[in-house]
Amino acid sequence: MREQERQVFCSSIRKFGPIGLAYFTMLIACGLPAHGQQPSQSDPVPASVQPSQDTHPLGAIQSALAVAPKPTPDGKTQRPTAQPGMTGMESSGVSSQEVGMGNDMMGAAGLTPPGIMIGQAKKWMVGYQVMFDNMNGNLIGSDRISDATVLEQFEATPTDMTMQMHMGMVMYAPTDKLTLMAMLPYIRKSMNHITRDGTRFTERTSGIGDLELRGLYSLYAQKDLRHRFLLNAGIGVPTGSINRTMEDMRLEYPMQLGSGTYSLLPGITYLGQTAHWGWGAEFIPTLRLGRNSNGYRLGNRYQSSIWVARELTRSVTLSARANGEVWRNIRGVDAALDQMDEPTKDPTLQGGKRLDLLLRITFHPVEGIFKGQQFFAEAGAPVVQSLDGPQLQRRWVARLGSQWEF
Repeated sequence: MREQERQVFCSSIRKFGPIGLAYFTMLIACGLPAHGQQPSQSDPVPASVQPSQDTHPLGAIQSALAVAPKPTPDGKTQRPTAQPGMTGMESSGVSSQEVGMGNDMMGAAGLTPPGIMIGQAKKWMVGYQVMFDNMNGNLIGSDRISDATVLEQFEATPTDMTMQMHMGMVMYAPTDKLTLMAMLPYIRKSMNHITRDGTRFTERTSGIGDLELRGLYSLYAQKDLRHRFLLNAGIGVPTGSINRTMEDMRLEYPMQLGSGTYSLLPGITYLGQTAHWGWGAEFIPTLRLGRNSNGYRLGNRYQSSIWVARELTRSVTLSARANGEVWRNIRGVDAALDQMDEPTKDPTLQGGKRLDLLLRITFHPVEGIFKGQQFFAEAGAPVVQSLDGPQLQRRWVARLGSQWEF
């Protein structure tokens, strides 16, 4: 009876633990005082304050929102008209600290995920990211399975795998509501194996992956930009190879660099912000079209995420993100692969689902030679993982990146 109760308890933790953690994070976010908020509204405030370049008067978040720039119907921001005798900061109603955050109080750098540039017509952005993905050990469902058990069914099994993906990105905003982008990855993969007789070997591959062309359109933006909804639309172009070999033998599905088919990339993004907080959610599926020249189609992938960000200083932002993925098994089969050789060659053992929790720190200088640039580092690990295995499980993932807007 105790064993049954323990199993029920563990199952509940796996199922509802991530939800509770995300809810607890939001409670903390909503309960902490905002950056620069006065401890009490009853404290006396001078009737007139003359801010200068050397002073940084702080107000409550409500006061900051009251003077936030209001967008005109075409989506551009409009600031109050200067009155005689006022300085530039006084006429706009914002402090020198808020000016340091950028042109818009709502939309400070670092409060939105990298790669989102809305409301900045005629501007360009270039970016670079590198992702490290580490996988070790096989799962069937959420249960760990030993190499010896896998080798009872297959001639060989992967033991671990590492992947590096270098992503180049360029973006252009023809209007305030529309942003166009192109992303091209360069991928390096390495997978270690063991055979039934104890022989170990390593497979390696590298090259360009699939090109992604995307568009981001602002469907709705509240006047103070506190809430925004963005429509994603894009297409994946099969520029990555699906014919990589080693010793004249076709490599398995996870070691190929591309999909071999075109893909649709729709989606919806929600952004919420105050002067020093940001939050949001996103759902972006990858829908595969047709079958490739080797007779198969990768499974559709459905990715969703929620996040909360906090501006720690004028130049540093900390954020937490929960990222969930579900990917389906492969349709069809590559006739050059022997499904009994190892599990990575069986198209029915490639699906799964996973929930990662990640932390990111972003550095966005407000002055100096790096003004207009962002640098970020993100790392995390799965809290829930269930695979149609035997299949290698993710241990951790990390990203480093930068982007420059001009």
